[in-house]
Amino acid sequence: MSSHLAQIVLDEADAVLGGIRGFLLTLKANILTANAGVDVKNSPLGTATLWPVQPDRSAATIRGFFEQETNARLGVLIVDSRVTPLRLGTIGLAIGLSGFRPVKDEREKPDLYRRPVKVTQTNLADDLAASAHFLMGERNERIGLVVIRNAAIRTNNDDSALAKLVSRECLFFQTFVGP
Repeated sequence: MSSHLAQIVLDEADAVLGGIRGFLLTLKANILTANAGVDVKNSPLGTATLWPVQPDRSAATIRGFFEQETNARLGVLIVDSRVTPLRLGTIGLAIGLSGFRPVKDEREKPDLYRRPVKVTQTNLADDLAASAHFLMGERNERIGLVVIRNAAIRTNNDDSALAKLVSRECLFFQTFVGP
């Protein structure tokens, strides 16, 4: 990582938690991510691509435009790629969203054997982000927008905060970083 890129990452990060050669593990907008989401891939030479300053607000602006154009109720995600601990490759991550409930709460509902589910909450936003990421590609596909139809989501005005977990309740954060 060049010193110029490292400085951009430090400027964008809310906290730096560690790293390996070429990458810093950072906290950005309460998301554990590499290099604070800063990327030079698919960015013109001498530039870097950053996350929107207010990703949820950006998603709401995009949603408002498309709802007005289509006269339909929509959910919008802003997606970036991320790495997963101890896994090779990237997956999609919802960094901003608007218009739908991002988490489906499965707690207290019966499983296959009629036992109540204890802790499972499905992150629909990241599941959809992973699907969009797969379709958009990571290299030179030039697909900047994906439409996912008939997703099992509940549209609403704004529940983006429901997908966020405070650091003291996060298994990974508490295990590696501590209280």
